[in-house]
Amino acid sequence: MTRAGRLSALDSIFLPMETAAQSLHVGSVLVLEGPSPDPQQLRDRVVARLSAAPVARSRVMRMPLDLGRPIWVDAGELRPEEHLHHVVLEAPGGESELSAEVVRIMAASMDPRRPLWELWQVDGLSAGRWAVVLKAHHTMVDGRTGADLVRRLLTESPDASDAGTAGDASEPGDVVDAEDALSRDAVQGAPHRVPSRTALLADLASWLVHLPVRGVRLLLQVVARPGETRRRAAELRLGLAQVLRPDLPPSVLSGPLSARRSWGWVEADLARAVQASRAAHCTVNDLYLAALAGGYRRFLLGRGDALTDVGLRAIVPVSNRSLRRPARLGNLASALFVELPVDVPETDARLRLVAARTAAQKAEGVPRATAALLRAADHIPAPLFAWGARRYGRAGQGRVNVVATNLQGPSTVGYLAGRRVLAMLPYVPTAQEIRSCTAMVSYAGCLTIAVTADDDALPDADRLVEAVGGELECLLAPPVEAVASRP
Repeated sequence: MTRAGRLSALDSIFLPMETAAQSLHVGSVLVLEGPSPDPQQLRDRVVARLSAAPVARSRVMRMPLDLGRPIWVDAGELRPEEHLHHVVLEAPGGESELSAEVVRIMAASMDPRRPLWELWQVDGLSAGRWAVVLKAHHTMVDGRTGADLVRRLLTESPDASDAGTAGDASEPGDVVDAEDALSRDAVQGAPHRVPSRTALLADLASWLVHLPVRGVRLLLQVVARPGETRRRAAELRLGLAQVLRPDLPPSVLSGPLSARRSWGWVEADLARAVQASRAAHCTVNDLYLAALAGGYRRFLLGRGDALTDVGLRAIVPVSNRSLRRPARLGNLASALFVELPVDVPETDARLRLVAARTAAQKAEGVPRATAALLRAADHIPAPLFAWGARRYGRAGQGRVNVVATNLQGPSTVGYLAGRRVLAMLPYVPTAQEIRSCTAMVSYAGCLTIAVTADDDALPDADRLVEAVGGELECLLAPPVEAVASRP
């Protein structure tokens, strides 16, 4: 079994992490101009565009007795009835009705014996609009793979053939932290055939037999390159410190999760964001994190919480995908762990602090360290790693209490079934006692920040969404001196 066909250690824990209160589905919601197509017409279009993609045809196959990590295998011919669905919103079909329907779709579990994705046509939006909800399990995709899956569905013009795709993201490089853009055809290649039980047992036996060989090889490398060994050990220590040190004080932002969710979003102009980031000598991602810091500050103050007793730390995924490496299913990411200064009252000061802290994390090598930690986890025997992951989950991670994912969508307007995509809205799940998770996506000159929250713990999360939007608007406003100097 090739390495590309086996789930990584990170991917392998996402399925067993699911509970009745914690579904791990990521998604994109496309809002389109009307009229909506006939559901069968849309189904035919989707099948034509996705049937050859491994992400649409691969399923998870467990190893005998779970003694090894699961593998990706070919699920056979795509069965549209298992993946493509249609629903009509209740009147009046506004944002609240769309939000409730997206939450319902994302909460429902999927059968792990088939490819872990669904596409829903949602009719009945106000103003004659309709929507598409693309849902995939986190085991199968990370944010960048999910964004590429959306691109596969879109065309560059309303009358384009099914062979064309919408333009790749090409906004300024500071929109995302990843160094390299995901190509429009990144998820390529044929899924692996389903192996026999004998082949699986032989593969497992081979892995066990070669385990001492790998140990000896590692020992020889330690002796031959002590400097490199010390560097890697220091890198792993740094990665472990980022993940395993539970130092956040208790707050309403973390704790046990209920099964109920809320989801909302705000929008801003991407050109204004790029201009504001250049004026402040920071990145658009820094603006995003600063908007979260100010938004959470407003939200917590409105609740009457003492900010001196609250720590806010965001995990910020950083994609490691490269055009120079073969693409694969699953997640290829490292992370930053950024302290968001909710205790600082001034907007500009918060932005400067966020920019300094993200720069410091990069200079310290935190993304490399967390990536090294994930690579090292791939060498831990699957039963031992699963046991450790379960213990970690039960103990409560206590390290981060907000997720901040930044994605890059198509830079130009896309079309689906001949209809223009008006907006692209991201959805990320809450998990691991993190009661609110956020994502920002760019699409055709627009930035959208979406917030998913535990509806029982944070029933007023709509105020959080509004606060983040208000703070983002403050950050994008031109300085007073610039306004005064205009003719």
